[in-house]
Amino acid sequence: MKKFTIITPPEYEHQIIRDLGAARVVQLKAVSGVDVERLRKTGERIVDFKGLYEKFQDEYKALEESTILELEGMDLEADELREFTEDPAASVDDFLAKFREVQDKIKEVDARREEGENKLVEAKLRLESLKALEPEELKKCLTVGLADLGIQQRLNEYLQRFEDTSSKVVEFSSDKGYVFVFGPEERREWVETIFLIFEVKDIFEVLNTQDILLAIDAGRREDTIKEYEQEVQELQALTEAEAEYEQIKAEYSPVLENAKFVDQMLRILSDESVPVLRTTVISVIQGWIPEGDVHALDRIIDDLQKKTGELFYLDYEDPGHDDHAVPTPEPTMAPSILQPAWKLTSLRGWPAANEINPMYITIIVFSFQFGLMYGDIGQGAVFLLAGLILSRKYKRGMMSKLGTLFIPMGIFAMLFGIGYDSIFLKEGLLFHHHQFMPNPVHETTTLMKWVFKIATVEIVFGLVLGAINQWKEGHKWGILGEHGLGMILYVVGLSLSVFEFIRTNDFMGVMGYWGFYVMLGGMFMAMLEPIIAAVAGGHFGIEVIGEGVGALLMTFVEGLANLFSFLRIVAFALAHASLAGAAHQLAGFMGDIPSLILMNLIAMSFEFMSSGVQSLRLLYYEFMGKFYHGGGVQFRPYRFRIRKS
Repeated sequence: MKKFTIITPPEYEHQIIRDLGAARVVQLKAVSGVDVERLRKTGERIVDFKGLYEKFQDEYKALEESTILELEGMDLEADELREFTEDPAASVDDFLAKFREVQDKIKEVDARREEGENKLVEAKLRLESLKALEPEELKKCLTVGLADLGIQQRLNEYLQRFEDTSSKVVEFSSDKGYVFVFGPEERREWVETIFLIFEVKDIFEVLNTQDILLAIDAGRREDTIKEYEQEVQELQALTEAEAEYEQIKAEYSPVLENAKFVDQMLRILSDESVPVLRTTVISVIQGWIPEGDVHALDRIIDDLQKKTGELFYLDYEDPGHDDHAVPTPEPTMAPSILQPAWKLTSLRGWPAANEINPMYITIIVFSFQFGLMYGDIGQGAVFLLAGLILSRKYKRGMMSKLGTLFIPMGIFAMLFGIGYDSIFLKEGLLFHHHQFMPNPVHETTTLMKWVFKIATVEIVFGLVLGAINQWKEGHKWGILGEHGLGMILYVVGLSLSVFEFIRTNDFMGVMGYWGFYVMLGGMFMAMLEPIIAAVAGGHFGIEVIGEGVGALLMTFVEGLANLFSFLRIVAFALAHASLAGAAHQLAGFMGDIPSLILMNLIAMSFEFMSSGVQSLRLLYYEFMGKFYHGGGVQFRPYRFRIRKS
């Protein structure tokens, strides 16, 4: 991981942030290590970009939603960018003033257009009405109204209740028509009531008296229709004209095109997750980038220099002692099918930058321990097959992770199943009870010796990794203490003493055994480590003696607990093998096949889960606890999505 520092003129700050967000290869951090206080004294630039963006957005969004504004964004020129950078608040106010001018002019045009559309509707209605009303029918009818065609049938049913009343419909449009009612004068009041109930518009609500007189006068009717047609054409041309909108576009297009760019620029600058050090002269951006992605950042800066003609300062450096939260990216595992199994490591914590990443080691150790407890060829094959199916079907989520882990768990269960000579809890089929690993039921003590040797190797391996981490962290004396050579000697000596006690069954004799003195030497070295480190660092005090005694006690208790904790492997291997004996005992009244099926179901459910949990416990505490702190920070690249209008 590399730390990068970019120094840029303030006017190009947003473009660098935008390009970094689009590339998604860097994690930004608060600026440090470049004499921050001295830079601030030159004149720190503090701008409320979030407030400006919210203020700008309120009116820009309303303007952007206008139907006439279909403008592409246009970048500000260099001098315009500098002007904006010098006083962003004044520039935003200028834009808002222009927005209001445009909105006011659009409202004026919309009002005139709406008024013209209303006049056009009225003119069309008068024209079509004159065309529909024949003079002779208009003279003879009792009354005329404009009604929806959908109610004509029901309306006719009421009008036909009097034999001396009749009606006629002349369609005016696809959904409306004129209803002519003929009959004696005494029916007028009743017909008008029916019109009121059915919401039929009276002719005088559509046409004025003069229009009706013209409709009756056959001589002037045709001339009037032509006049109305001319009026409709003129109103239609006026309503459909886009000249005024085009004039607004032409007048304000430079401002509106720049506004789209400013909107995006303010959105970038208002992002509070981007910790930029801003001064009146320069802006400083700092962050982390994986070494493999350095070329991508180089390309971003090179392209921006070519585009702007400016020079930008870009520097890389390795993490220093003051950098305590150096992020680390998620590792890429090979083959890719193992990638979900990375969760096995990350559940214990995220690896720090100066810490060994045990991603492959955890899979092997976990599966190895599981296989020791759950050695069975047949059941291991079932879980191997299940893992292959799940990992192929699920590419994300918990099922993908479980499927991936099932594969090595199944493989190691099969390998140790060969060692135990067990197939679906049926023993002795391969080697006829002459298997090369001790039988957990009949050779428990021998299996305990195996486990003690495995535990010693595993713990010592973890302590070696821990010593390497101590050295990488700069704690060179730490490799001697309870997380290094001291604990290694103690565990090895303790393991040798246990074997000697098993061989002789003489506790007092063990105290004279050379392995016992190796154990004591390890405890003594663990006690000396904090004292040596304090003397070397020049801060020796009485409290250091207490730290040394505490280290001695921790080495004694922790090493003893860790080593004997591995005996749980023997216990669960014994439990698994005992299911075969239980199946044999049940065969007398259940039959061989039913008893084996029952015991295998128990093994592949409850016993499988308990062995898995115990393997995790040994992995996380007894093994990884020796070297892995998992206090790192996950690398989360900065992302910026360019919004499309």
